[in-house]
Amino acid sequence: MAKAKQQRGQGNQKENAAKPERALTALVNGSATSNDAHLEAPKRRWDNGKSASAPRKESPHALKKLSKKKSSSAFRASIAAVCVGILSVGAYYLFAHLEEQKILSPFAGPLIPYDRSYKNSLLWGTYRSGLYFGVRSRTPDSLEMGLMWFPYSGGKLNIRHLCDQNDRLRYGWLDHDGRSFGYQEILDDFANISTSFVKRFSEQTNDWVARISLQQNMQHRWSSKPADFRSKMGIFVYFKLEDAGKISPMVSSDELVGIEGSTPSLGNFKIHFKRHSETDVSSLFGGETSSFVATTFTKWTELKETILSSGAMLENNIGFKLGGIVSQTPNFIVLELGVFPKFTLDIVYEPLKPESGQSNSLGPISSSSLTELILNKRRQFNERFREVFRVRNEEHREFAQAVFSNLIGGIGYFYGESLVASKWSSTPVKSWKAGLYTAVPSRSFFPRGFLWDEGFHQLAISKWDVGLTREIMTSWLNLMNSKGWIAREQILGEEARSRVPEEFVVQNPEYANPPSLLLTVEAMLDSLDPDHPDEIDKTLKFFEFAFPRLQAWYNWFNTTQTGSRPGSYRWRGRNETTDRELNPKTLTSGLDDYPRASHPSNDERHVDLYCWMAYASGVLARVAEEVGENPTAYRNAELYLKDNALLDELHWSEKYGIYADYGRHTDTARLQRQQPSRPLPPGQSVSHLPMVRVFDTEPRLTHVDAFGYVSLFPLMLRIVEPSSPKLSLILDGLRDPKRLWTDYGVRSLSLDNPIHAARNTEHDPPYWRGAVWINMNYLILKALTFYGRAPGPYQDKSIKIAQELKHNLVTNMYRQWRKTGHVFEQYVDGEGPPPSPTMTIPSESVRERKGIRAEDVTKSDTTAATIGVTASPYVTGAKTLIFYTFLLIAVPVIAYYVGKGYVLEDLLGYSKQQSFIYWAILSVIGIHGVLGLMIVKAFREEVVIPARVPTKQD
Repeated sequence: MAKAKQQRGQGNQKENAAKPERALTALVNGSATSNDAHLEAPKRRWDNGKSASAPRKESPHALKKLSKKKSSSAFRASIAAVCVGILSVGAYYLFAHLEEQKILSPFAGPLIPYDRSYKNSLLWGTYRSGLYFGVRSRTPDSLEMGLMWFPYSGGKLNIRHLCDQNDRLRYGWLDHDGRSFGYQEILDDFANISTSFVKRFSEQTNDWVARISLQQNMQHRWSSKPADFRSKMGIFVYFKLEDAGKISPMVSSDELVGIEGSTPSLGNFKIHFKRHSETDVSSLFGGETSSFVATTFTKWTELKETILSSGAMLENNIGFKLGGIVSQTPNFIVLELGVFPKFTLDIVYEPLKPESGQSNSLGPISSSSLTELILNKRRQFNERFREVFRVRNEEHREFAQAVFSNLIGGIGYFYGESLVASKWSSTPVKSWKAGLYTAVPSRSFFPRGFLWDEGFHQLAISKWDVGLTREIMTSWLNLMNSKGWIAREQILGEEARSRVPEEFVVQNPEYANPPSLLLTVEAMLDSLDPDHPDEIDKTLKFFEFAFPRLQAWYNWFNTTQTGSRPGSYRWRGRNETTDRELNPKTLTSGLDDYPRASHPSNDERHVDLYCWMAYASGVLARVAEEVGENPTAYRNAELYLKDNALLDELHWSEKYGIYADYGRHTDTARLQRQQPSRPLPPGQSVSHLPMVRVFDTEPRLTHVDAFGYVSLFPLMLRIVEPSSPKLSLILDGLRDPKRLWTDYGVRSLSLDNPIHAARNTEHDPPYWRGAVWINMNYLILKALTFYGRAPGPYQDKSIKIAQELKHNLVTNMYRQWRKTGHVFEQYVDGEGPPPSPTMTIPSESVRERKGIRAEDVTKSDTTAATIGVTASPYVTGAKTLIFYTFLLIAVPVIAYYVGKGYVLEDLLGYSKQQSFIYWAILSVIGIHGVLGLMIVKAFREEVVIPARVPTKQD
């Protein structure tokens, strides 16, 4: 060490000794000042091997050339930078385009095939669910039939057409088997209408008959009153085409007797009209009238206007006369009838043989034969309903049969494109065209497909007809995009879109909905019946095709809905910036305005989504085992997420004694009228200013004190262990009348919560803040049944609560059905009027009944294992590989030949060595610039890195 110090000292002495010499040289050369005499003199130039004794002086012309050269070099560098920037931006937009195409592209695996019943027993049906009566086929180019009616009174046509709550009708299917038959009654103020639909099908043909019958309303019974007081009603029966195909009227003696036409999918067909009346109406109010129009329409929303503009009211309002043949190539034909009660119209659809044009139906059917067929179908349906559901109470059986018939009679078919919000596009974009076969939540209010509701619909339908459930689930899963996402609300086609507020039309590919279809998957697995091997084979074959899509769906949740802590989950879609909502809604959870953390943030943890993913892991494992795939990934995930220690760590609140969400929260939030920023003029109040949210204490990270459905999810999805003391606390809170228990079911939010029954905005009434929701009560009942059978200290308590809850639910629902003719998805506390009639429920009267392989979870000594695999890895991986190949190879190569060879060398005059260095630097800068933009974009849109979940071993 001493020697090293000595050497350093000698070096410093030499350096110091050299300083005067350098300073002197600088002074001699005239290049130093008094302040920088220590600087070295500039190096001398050498010319032809001879040294110059003094520096050469540059001429003014040379200095000017040097200045120009420096300016030119800067210009050249700028051009090079612009070229590389253009290439980099192009690469970014290519990446954005590829990402957008992933959103708009269907899942890469093979489509799940439909059963052959798609082309016979399930081809035609009452699939226009939003109409009081409508028929169509499950084809994009279907012929569509619809019914309108109106009374002749005062010259005003009050037309009934779409199911509408404002019509205040009592209507619904009393019998419907979902395949071949349906019978409905509609009670209007001025008429009693029944509609029937009967299919006659075989392997070779598929014909059907629709019957519309008018009966006298009991309030307008025939009497000795003058004739003009007897109810005359107008009927419009229309047929329309929206896609390829043609139709034309069949006219005899100026009357429409039928329609003939063809479409690519249906082939040639004829439709015949058969009218018959049991009353002599020749002297009544102008007698019966009939007319028709064959015209064209362009918009579904202008259907009524098209009819009314094609005709006029007759004198004295005795009828409405349509204008006959208006177009030689019509796509819209309407039959008008002015009729009296005890009138029947039969509409017979007859397919034709393509080679001869002869009838391919099962033969003609008379009016009396059709009457007998309808009666037989009704008897058969009643007998099978008793056999399948075994409802002992006869009054409740009638109720359950009507509820179920409305559910299965609400199945519809929709075709069109979804509008999707893409972070890669400034405006919504259209997805691919597709069809959806689905049971709608409500014919009047929600006549379209809802993913969250469908899982509950199919619990009842699968018990009746598992083949029908397979068809509906096939339709839903085939809507999956390449990332594994299924839009939560399907608004396909103009007819469906016309009934949806504009702000709800666009779907976001990062927003989820509860995977309730897995409830049906579990029910299908539980009901595999060895006595019906054919159905077992069909169901397992369905799951073989469906498994890659179920897997991709599961993986999509695990890569887009994860929370900030390992094992936690968070619903996306809450508004973090609004000050107009008391508690920003979480529409994606299905529990819309249920109170969550008052201030949405990335730190939130949602207990209901956690439970859904734990439940989903177990269901996916069962499916994998049934179809011969490796269940290890899902079993490990199930063990990890169902570990009550992790559940308690993330969501149990010792302070409140409940399972709860976690996030930035304050209990002091309230709505208050916004105060004016300056004094108002005399006489003007603040009532025109909006209500805004204010709070007395700042939010902090904590568990959310909101005991209700979210807190019950560990119970509802059977995550909490049967022996856990926390189960007892949940049961006690559930049964407490001061919290959740009512005589009508379990309410959604505890009475002692400050947000109970509170409006979310001044115009937004409470929805999930106290009402009794039937689907949640079903899950509670199912869970109580499970805990009543599972070994543990709380069996008796669970059984007792289950019995009381079932009685309360059925009693109230039956009472409301007798009163209104409808069942509802939710009931307010007590017997207040529910918000909207719906069919989302599997009634407890209907009794509860019980390509791509999954990769193994690789275990690590230190961290974790990735759950599952990426959705559609072949296509996704290929597109990603193409993009990164372009970014990392193509951009530098193009920059090399274009930028280095042409721009840097030829255009700007750099040497090969300099241009190579500049090319390399600019290429690296450009690549990292694009990657930086991608990262910024990803963080702005909250793109989440795929979750890595510790295994049970860890």
